[in-house]
Amino acid sequence: MIVNCGNVNTLPYADKLKLKAGKNGLDRIIKWVHYMENPEYIAWLKGGELILTTCVLMKDVTSELLKLVKDLNSRKAAGLVVNVGPYIHETPKEVIDAANFLGFPIFELPFEVRFIDISQSICKTIFMGKLQQESMNSFMKNIIHGDIPCSEEIINRAVFYGYDPDKVYCTFVIYVDNFTKLVVKNKIWDEEVAFGVMQQISQVIINTMNCYDKNIIRVIENNSIIVMFLVDKANEDMVNSMAQDIVNSMFHKLKHIKISIGIGGFWQRLKDLKYSVNKAEKALKILKIFKSNICSYDEIGIYRLLFQIGKKDGMEIFYHEILGKLIDYDTKNSTKLVETLKTYIDENCNLIKTAKLLFIHKNTLKYRIKRIEEISNCDLKDMHVLLNFDMAFKVKNFITCI
Repeated sequence: MIVNCGNVNTLPYADKLKLKAGKNGLDRIIKWVHYMENPEYIAWLKGGELILTTCVLMKDVTSELLKLVKDLNSRKAAGLVVNVGPYIHETPKEVIDAANFLGFPIFELPFEVRFIDISQSICKTIFMGKLQQESMNSFMKNIIHGDIPCSEEIINRAVFYGYDPDKVYCTFVIYVDNFTKLVVKNKIWDEEVAFGVMQQISQVIINTMNCYDKNIIRVIENNSIIVMFLVDKANEDMVNSMAQDIVNSMFHKLKHIKISIGIGGFWQRLKDLKYSVNKAEKALKILKIFKSNICSYDEIGIYRLLFQIGKKDGMEIFYHEILGKLIDYDTKNSTKLVETLKTYIDENCNLIKTAKLLFIHKNTLKYRIKRIEEISNCDLKDMHVLLNFDMAFKVKNFITCI
């Protein structure tokens, strides 16, 4: 369980929390809980802390609490719990208004609830959730990357983590494009930041999939998250909608994080999970060609065959055998015959559309096509010739991705 300000009150003792402000920040993840009365300790915060206070040291409660909220928000704390009782009877309106503006959650807690009880409850849940995630990560990685047989014991353990052998699943591999940039500070890898980034992304994924009433199994692996979920094969189109909604939610909630999603095939047997993940990873590699941030393995067409070939040197030889003469001619004469040919093929040999895209006259295009035929000693009306050229362009695109 990822504990955030939106679900923290489902935990023992924390059910006494009453949200007073900052409902727009309820998706803030709680990494730990701290009791704080002296604001000087704010400088020690790393982000994600839920702060508990009684305001016992505050002389001017309104102004000091207002400053505390602003400072905690600037340090990226998760939220604030005010223990209402002898030192503060209620959260001042000015503080509530500021917290609402910042989207910074403020909770009130009755004075009779002990801080030690609520902090232990939250921290224990956080710790156990992390342990369970690490255990599931290790187990699922062995399934995906190892050669362990899917025995009855292994399947039963997978069932413990949420797998249902009678259901059909789909797999997303969600790749964080700018992960290294986010977690490397002063040329030093920050493991805590890396964990926090993945927690934030996981929260967005969980919230989005909840909208589809989907429980997920997720595996965090380096700079990607593998997500498995039940799917109704009668509604396959919904899979693409789910992926798009995850991308949209990421854009609106975590603009600084850029993701791409590869969609693998459907699977039911646990031993087929690795093949679905492999397909999703191949789809990710092709994203540059499709100029998108979502790609399904089923949509990559001829590139699936190229993955099977897999020999980069052989593909480069093929590319130069087909297009080498045109490439050499363009280099020596500063012409654009290769670009012209690719656009012509992409536009299904439509002269008008091709000329328009290249910003040239139709007669100029006809002349270029004639020169291409002369240099390559071919007939562009021959479908076999066009197929070879198209294949060569796809090979070139593929080489740049692998």
